[in-house]
Amino acid sequence: MSAQNVIEPLDPEKHDRAAFSCGIAQVDNFFRNTANKLAKADNLRAWVMTDPDGSIIGFYAMNAHAVDYTDLPKRFDRTRPGHGSIPAAYISMIGVHKDLQGKGYGSDLLADCLKRIACVADQIGIAVVMLDVLDCGEPALVDRRQRAYAAYGFEPLPSQPLRMFLPLATVRRLLDQAG
Repeated sequence: MSAQNVIEPLDPEKHDRAAFSCGIAQVDNFFRNTANKLAKADNLRAWVMTDPDGSIIGFYAMNAHAVDYTDLPKRFDRTRPGHGSIPAAYISMIGVHKDLQGKGYGSDLLADCLKRIACVADQIGIAVVMLDVLDCGEPALVDRRQRAYAAYGFEPLPSQPLRMFLPLATVRRLLDQAG
């Protein structure tokens, strides 16, 4: 990330979401029309990366989540809470402006998101980070997204290959390695 770029909370008065397009209608619609409504209702938090002129480079949204321990691989059986739900953080959406894709901004946004999740995990229990790989109907793009998340250590759930998880211990290890 350029030193001049900023990642800050979504502010509809400041950030021109109408000018943003990642090229995927579902993601664009979420960012333009839904993210702020859900943030106002305390259902998620959205963060925006802007350049020095204030133009939106990309965004991500995240919220608290829970996953049933039976959805995770068997190795999570021994550490599950008695009620069976594993506390999680959920990355709702990540998008990078279509003109800026392939320049590392998606990785910067994911890294920032994981840092924030690790900070929250210092205050409350979070065992895993969850996300859903967007199925846009183009198998090559879906596969590319799965491979990109797998490169960070995300694993598919055994019963739902487009739902992926990353143990918080792996997040902390990645952050320690990044310095």
